[in-house]
Amino acid sequence: MKKIIILVLLAAAAVYGTAAITLSEAGANRFLNELEHLTISGQGEEYCAQLHDDLAVSIADHSAVPPADFEGGRDEYCSYVTMATKGVDLLGLGFQVTRDDFTVTRSWLHPWTAHVKYSEDRITTMSRINKSLHTQGKDELTLVQTFGGVKLLRLKSSTWLVN
Repeated sequence: MKKIIILVLLAAAAVYGTAAITLSEAGANRFLNELEHLTISGQGEEYCAQLHDDLAVSIADHSAVPPADFEGGRDEYCSYVTMATKGVDLLGLGFQVTRDDFTVTRSWLHPWTAHVKYSEDRITTMSRINKSLHTQGKDELTLVQTFGGVKLLRLKSSTWLVN
């Protein structure tokens, strides 16, 4: 009986401990930086592998004319990202991103889930056409720790152009 209790306690500690590391502020930033890297290197399929099957996305991108509003699930967002990453080489895209007011909240009842909020300042350079774009935004997302790694479950993003 003691062995069973010890095994249960060790399993609980492993679940809580792993999630505490991978879904911490540093872990969430690492995940977001990896998504940035996959975008900039044109790896749309690899980006899609980071998306949860039950993904829900709401994007209000007012950084261009006309504004681009997007609502959808994993398949729609994956198609959008895959198509967008194909143009990375054509434009010579580069990003400089600063995230501020970064918060991660987790519930002890759901240690494998983290809710992340931050504001973002982004300068996108398009070296092939000698242009840059300065945007700001607010993002809210939910990350989940799965057996396959951290996955993006929800994304709500609002972006606007800075003059």
